[in-house]
Amino acid sequence: MKYAVKIDILDDFFFLETEKEKYIFLDHREFGFFQERNKNPNIEAVLAKGGGRDDFALSLIQKYSPNSKEIEVPAYFPLDLADYLRGKGIALKIARPYYSERAIKRDAEIEMIEASIKKTHSAFLKIEEILGASSIKDGLIYFCGWLLTSEFVKSEVEKVLFEKGMLNTEGIIISCGKDAAIPHHPGHGNLLAGETIVCDIFPVSKETGYFADMTRTYVKGKPSKKIKAMYDSVLEAQEAAFKLIKPGITAKEIHKAVTDTFIKDGFDVGDSGFTHGTGHGLGLEVHEAPHINRTSEDILEPGHVFTIEPGLYYADSGGIRIEDIVCVTEDGYKNLTNFQKTFIIK
Repeated sequence: MKYAVKIDILDDFFFLETEKEKYIFLDHREFGFFQERNKNPNIEAVLAKGGGRDDFALSLIQKYSPNSKEIEVPAYFPLDLADYLRGKGIALKIARPYYSERAIKRDAEIEMIEASIKKTHSAFLKIEEILGASSIKDGLIYFCGWLLTSEFVKSEVEKVLFEKGMLNTEGIIISCGKDAAIPHHPGHGNLLAGETIVCDIFPVSKETGYFADMTRTYVKGKPSKKIKAMYDSVLEAQEAAFKLIKPGITAKEIHKAVTDTFIKDGFDVGDSGFTHGTGHGLGLEVHEAPHINRTSEDILEPGHVFTIEPGLYYADSGGIRIEDIVCVTEDGYKNLTNFQKTFIIK
């Protein structure tokens, strides 16, 4: 709905789009606010009055789309309301995705995503600053005389993001050691010297509603030979993916380039090693189309914006993930992340 109306509205509302018209139905608490903020002359705002939700939904369909044989609804449409409408003879069709055109980002959307990423850079600069100013004692990391923990780094990241107008709505990953071997482990406790520290940050812009998503992996001190080999292979796999990105390439080809790199380097692909897809689309949601994985049928087009985030994960060595966001152009791609890839911090 944010994509459809371009305005954040706190309470639930009805939105109905016919072949010719778009209508938004709001009660008195949001009606004036929408009229004040709305810049789309193609959306007609209607003041909703009286009646229960279910009966009101039925009356809208009967009045504004009486000849429709089928009404498209999103996959997250309320089940109880769907049952009610079907019981009244209204045929519903699940549209997944609801707006397929969202996968192709307009220039303005790409600019908003890039702006979100640039603001997120500040969080990684803060992490690198903290690690650089820290010291090592007995395998532990100390910052300003205190043990450095995942929780402390997260709190510092949140402060920086908030100052930049970015909100942490989906969580933050600052994981170390065995935690880092689980791709989506949020991390907890002491950060360890010589172990991988996976930092995955994916905030949303308070102003625009567009997400950023980037990951860097650090080691404070000296990594083992295996960890160094893992990092080099992940970086090589990401570069292999970059080389293929252009219109007409299938998403699964990109994923295969990543897996082929890991196999060549002697690492596992599947239940261990590289255990997830290569990337996902990004926009008003942190995960959306296109999908870059083994089974994806998506074909790259100009305007596609997605992550390239290969990784390797082993319980005895930790995890490595590097994530950049790219945009497909007419003849290749642009890296929207454009941020340094520092690994070892002494």
